[in-house]
Amino acid sequence: MKLEPLSQGDMTLLSRLMDEEERAWLSELDWDYSPIHRILASFLEQRLLPGFMLSDRLRACAYTYFLTYRHKGVIGTLYAAPPAAQQAADQILSRAIQSLQEMRSITRIEAQLIPLHGLDPGTTFSRHGFCCFLRHYMELDLEVCEWPEPKHAMELTGWETANLAPAAGVAFRSYRNQIDARISEDYTSEANCESYLNSLVNNPGCGIFLPDSSFLAMDRHGVPCGFILTSRISAHAAMIPQISIHPAHQGRGLGTILMRVALKRLRSAGFRSARLTVTHENRRAYEWYQRLGFRVRRDFGAYLWQAPSREVA
Repeated sequence: MKLEPLSQGDMTLLSRLMDEEERAWLSELDWDYSPIHRILASFLEQRLLPGFMLSDRLRACAYTYFLTYRHKGVIGTLYAAPPAAQQAADQILSRAIQSLQEMRSITRIEAQLIPLHGLDPGTTFSRHGFCCFLRHYMELDLEVCEWPEPKHAMELTGWETANLAPAAGVAFRSYRNQIDARISEDYTSEANCESYLNSLVNNPGCGIFLPDSSFLAMDRHGVPCGFILTSRISAHAAMIPQISIHPAHQGRGLGTILMRVALKRLRSAGFRSARLTVTHENRRAYEWYQRLGFRVRRDFGAYLWQAPSREVA
């Protein structure tokens, strides 16, 4: 087996492996991964995507890619095909981690990987000095849910581009001093939050954005106090990649109102299920999702490495 950079690999073999990965995402998670693959393919064709692949002359059996943003590296995916998936995944993931850790400019590495084929990358991440945080991929059956008509004094408006900045302010304040702000640098400033929300709206990483079932809530003074974003991950499955409530409005039922309005709109649009992810340590959110009827479909890990000179508190 040959381990080589993606820029030097056989694109025909890699394309076949990515087709297999696409089928696995749909089969195991009901997630259509093709929009993401189309973007990756454009970078691969230009030999611009950093990462590695493991292959012989007949087939590729594993690949991973990563991105860098100033001082941060993000491992974007890890896929390894059976039968020796775990061994291949460990080998190629170790190489990607080493490459990032050897970059003098990189002081932080993040990864959130939903494993396929029963892979467990946790041991490899731990061996390279990462902290691991348990996360849940949760699912709600929209066809069996019934909700009372929400009664509220909040004004809910449909999603518009102008909502990005005020929503970022809400998100930043709702995640301040929370576990997710430690796991993901996206939540550590308003600017980072706005960049992250812009990515959710304009890129397919968490599904194709659905503005018709995404809402911004404003209080009686017209000040944004909460929002929910939704997306399509397959023909019959929707995703809720973000819901945030300003701390001053938490515990008053606003989150439940936003969730019910969005879920009813999704069901009316023909979606049979809704998905979301949550960090296990965020007990308040996790238990709230359970009360709403969401159930864990798969566990996965969020992984964080910080250079020794900048240890995470």
